Amino acid sequence: MGIWRKLAYALGQGGNVLTLQLTSTFVLTLYLPTAGKGAPLTPEMLLPIPVVGATFVVLNLLSRGIDTFFDPYIANKSDLSQSRFGRRRIFMAVSVVPLALVTGLIFVPPVAHESMWNVAWLGFLLTAYYCLFSAYVAPYLALLPELVPDKRENTVVSTLMAAAALFGGLIATVVAPLVFLHDGDTDRGPVTLMACVLAAVSLVMMVVPIFAIDERRLAAPSDTEAKSHQPFLASLKATFAFKPFVPYVFGNNLFFFGFTIIQTGVPFYVEVLLKRPLSDVALVIGPLFGVAALAFPAVAFLANKLGKRPVMVGAALLLAVMMGVGVPLLPSLPWLALPLFALAGLPIACFLAVPNAMLADICDADARASGERREAMFFGAQGFQQKIALGIAAGLFQWVASTFGRAVDSPLGVQLSGPLAAAALVASALCFLRYRERDLHA
Repeated sequence: MGIWRKLAYALGQGGNVLTLQLTSTFVLTLYLPTAGKGAPLTPEMLLPIPVVGATFVVLNLLSRGIDTFFDPYIANKSDLSQSRFGRRRIFMAVSVVPLALVTGLIFVPPVAHESMWNVAWLGFLLTAYYCLFSAYVAPYLALLPELVPDKRENTVVSTLMAAAALFGGLIATVVAPLVFLHDGDTDRGPVTLMACVLAAVSLVMMVVPIFAIDERRLAAPSDTEAKSHQPFLASLKATFAFKPFVPYVFGNNLFFFGFTIIQTGVPFYVEVLLKRPLSDVALVIGPLFGVAALAFPAVAFLANKLGKRPVMVGAALLLAVMMGVGVPLLPSLPWLALPLFALAGLPIACFLAVPNAMLADICDADARASGERREAMFFGAQGFQQKIALGIAAGLFQWVASTFGRAVDSPLGVQLSGPLAAAALVASALCFLRYRERDLHA
């Protein structure tokens, strides 16, 4: 592929990450805002579960629990597809419009006050969102090892995808809040407007690779014999039976778990720990994205020079130290926020750029060993765990914040998110240490 097609393919990652950043960062602050920043739209306790914050925990576990099984299912269907439009593109084309539509509707609650109708609305649409996200993303990511089977080249394309993801995240968490959110907002109406606009932007970005990438001409293999013929359960079992995949997928998803806790907490770091308006999310996330963007060339160089495993181990440990120590100190040392989140851009750049290239290597190694290409199932199996991690992490943050305090005068629950994320990141580093990169090229 030429550079323009590589960029067009990468843009799809920017679009889907935009939707994920939007929902991960702003859904909780819309439906259960910081004390004094608006009325809750859902009850904090969901009877008969007498636990503070149980509503969001239950909705997250329900929606991600259903999608947990949908992710590898749709991946297997993509691997088995014989569509003339392309076995990956057909799923991307069918899911892209509903995905963008549901993303916007999540932020349009039917009732403007606390109500079980909002609980039902949010639960249904979160479930639909994650299933549609899987239907687009698993086939989309499966194209990476097919389009660029060369090890060094897939690192380059994966880095372009990371840059596009950063661009999508930048729009969702820096540019849009500066445009739509303002000091003194006491309701969440601007959040709804912002989300609907961003949903339309994400649609445009995700449509580009569908039209720009002629899968039948560009993706290997051209013969059907190498494609997967295994049914769902057999394919899923074979995926987890491939030894290099297991430490990789646990390491990546534990990193994602810690990252999600931090991502969910950002609006609360701003409003509770730093005592700033929600619009200042951009001032916290902006430096992070800026440093990450500058770090991408160095990350690609180090991954090719030293190997992908040591880069991910170092990134996980570095981010663990920064979040575990830095977040609890923010109320007493507010000046620390800028350098803390700026330097966090270094490990975040590694997380965005390297894992997709690692999984592309795993897909190619498995294809050589088994004689079948099951790229979507590998990415789907990764999503299988990732959705569980996402649901538990977001729900855990909400429960801890609600139980131990998420107000300016009682911030302990928000502070504890830093050490929680750090624990997951240390576990991630330990898993990556067991990943044997050299075995893939034996």
